[in-house]
Amino acid sequence: MALNETQGVEVGFDESFERKWIRFEHITWALMLAVVILGLAGGFGRGPLVHAHAAAAPIQVEFERIVRYQTDTQITVTSAAENGIQRLFVGRALLDRLQLQTVVPQPAGAEPRGDGAVLLFPRTKGSSQVTLVASPAELGTARNVVGLPEGPRVTFSQFVLP
Repeated sequence: MALNETQGVEVGFDESFERKWIRFEHITWALMLAVVILGLAGGFGRGPLVHAHAAAAPIQVEFERIVRYQTDTQITVTSAAENGIQRLFVGRALLDRLQLQTVVPQPAGAEPRGDGAVLLFPRTKGSSQVTLVASPAELGTARNVVGLPEGPRVTFSQFVLP
């Protein structure tokens, strides 16, 4: 410890402590900067990094990887098939855990199943798109399944934050 006398008062400092304190401050600044950058990028929901795509021909699913508890999120299912989407399977997790709120366009009917439900849509010519709006009801990871009832299904995960 070095001591200096300034106007009759002894002033001292611990050089080892000062080095440790400055190192602690720099680490804290770096962590705060990382949290801000992660937030701006969407690491806590609603940003460019959270948008994702998954596909199993002929359907493609667009969704957000990170969603917020009780905040609406959109899952868009697009079909490139010539008849569009006439029957769309929606898994149980999407119905219960994420609580499906709205379907656009409105389905003409639904067939309940043990592992989910099949939504029925009018026949269309060319590709079609269905948007599912859900409001997460539980925190944690939700593993969702959408697809064709007798065909390919897309499985994707969403992490629900408070």
